[in-house]
Amino acid sequence: MIVFHGAALESVAPVMIEDIRVGPIVQTPVTRDRPLAAGANFIRDHQGTRTIMISFGLLTDDPFARQRQIDAITAWARTKAPAPMQLPYHMGKMIDVKCTGLPEPSARQWWESRLSLTFTAYDPYFYSIAEKSAACGTAFFVAGNAPPRMRIVRTLESAASDQQYSDGENTMTFSTIPAGEMEIDLERQTAAVDNTSIMQYYTFGSSFILPKTGETTITGSGTVKWIERWET
Repeated sequence: MIVFHGAALESVAPVMIEDIRVGPIVQTPVTRDRPLAAGANFIRDHQGTRTIMISFGLLTDDPFARQRQIDAITAWARTKAPAPMQLPYHMGKMIDVKCTGLPEPSARQWWESRLSLTFTAYDPYFYSIAEKSAACGTAFFVAGNAPPRMRIVRTLESAASDQQYSDGENTMTFSTIPAGEMEIDLERQTAAVDNTSIMQYYTFGSSFILPKTGETTITGSGTVKWIERWET
């Protein structure tokens, strides 16, 4: 079953799924041209987007009923922004996608089985449906083979000064954290209290903790929450 933004494709029309092709993540190396010598210097790897193509048949010979079914499939596939999709054989995982290719049905060949939908994942990783958590100062293990989505949350009854968070390699120091609901997004490298940025209190010389897989301990006050991610 293919579920997109909470609705199954098979529930909106009597489709017969022919194939699901999950494309690889596009690898785009970052390079810098050599000013004098030929060629370029390799800087780092960059992972781009990926596409998911769903091919299906729609064996309805009544042209009016078939068009209504095509309309229902099109309405199901269209969203204003990327939305979560669940695919067979990826149990417990989702991927955020946006439809970038709609079916092109033939008015004559009602029996055609080469209709397709194309989706693009701008964030190319599959991610766990469940979010996990651990108290700061406690060792925890992050599964997956891609950097997780990770954040630190804390409720402050009153403002606190000179607050530090560290994983043993990188240390983030905030001169002040106001009272309210704090969230430090380690993936986006932002910090806010009640949705208002507090990056003006981020002290010089600090370095953001980088989300990673494996065993980690983050010291400080609050709770670490993370969502595991995979390349496949």
